[in-house]
Amino acid sequence: MSSSRSEHHVSRAADEAEIRRLYEEFMEGWKRGSAQAFAAPFTEDGDLIGFDGTHLKGRREITSFHQPLFDKWLKGTRLVGEVKTVRFLTPDVALMHAIGGTVMLGKSEPSPERDSIQTLVARREGGRWRLAANQRSPHGPRHRGTLIWLLSDLLWKWFRPRKITNRMRDQEPSRRAVEIAKRTNAAYIG
Repeated sequence: MSSSRSEHHVSRAADEAEIRRLYEEFMEGWKRGSAQAFAAPFTEDGDLIGFDGTHLKGRREITSFHQPLFDKWLKGTRLVGEVKTVRFLTPDVALMHAIGGTVMLGKSEPSPERDSIQTLVARREGGRWRLAANQRSPHGPRHRGTLIWLLSDLLWKWFRPRKITNRMRDQEPSRRAVEIAKRTNAAYIG
């Protein structure tokens, strides 16, 4: 292996280790209940899209949004997680995927309904890696959308009209299920 290639490999490994540490810092800030420490791994203009779709823009907004949560509703909770992959898009930009959960106060295991898959973008800034973006989405079959769909499907099976139209019979099963779910959900919304 040539010297420059070896140096590149060592540098890439060091960069990946630093990027993975950002995720650890992020979780440690949550555990300490410090929004400032939680937001510290982000760039000044970093984005965080929360589990519920809330979009926070910039370290200052991430901090001001989370501190009241840590002081009251999330007091004593902690994040647990594992980085699954780090992929370099450029020498100064990396994409990271992680799986995580929240251990609620008084519990020893994460609450399954709060499991998330996270997509994070790290960017090298001034020689240091920081998080430019983090989006957390519900992970696994336990999240609300799946549960509502399954309940709607079950209710439809129990209460559906007994006559199926030709239009419905000719559709692919997955498309038919989507149409049924939409119609069933519309009945609850409307």
